[in-house]
Amino acid sequence: MAYYIIAIAAAVATLGITFNYIAHLGSIIKTAEGRGDEGMTVQTLLTRFFFSTMIIELVPLAVIVLVYALMERPDTGLPVIPLIIIIGAAIFGVMQVLMRMRQEVPTEAKGQVRSFSLISMQLITSMPLIAIIFLFI
Repeated sequence: MAYYIIAIAAAVATLGITFNYIAHLGSIIKTAEGRGDEGMTVQTLLTRFFFSTMIIELVPLAVIVLVYALMERPDTGLPVIPLIIIIGAAIFGVMQVLMRMRQEVPTEAKGQVRSFSLISMQLITSMPLIAIIFLFI
């Protein structure tokens, strides 16, 4: 049962960061084009993204650590279904980032969008890696 809780926590964090990336990417492109809110800069939007990502990762990471700490003994056997859940969520997140990197972006924002997308991809894959490590410890 502990494996499933770890897998669900990792999937929630991965999907949350993915949707957070999608929401902030649109705002970054609008701001770079000059159509964003008054006084908003790309740096401000990136700060908001990282802060909300921290909030999104906080609860699932705490759940993973608590489940592992309170687990009496590890389950036996290979956790196939939890691995499928974790890897599926990671693949979904990475595919969303890759699809959105290919969209049309103004030339002045290409570097910022590319950097933002690559950083987001690393954040999206971090929680599944942590969960897989906890599955096999």
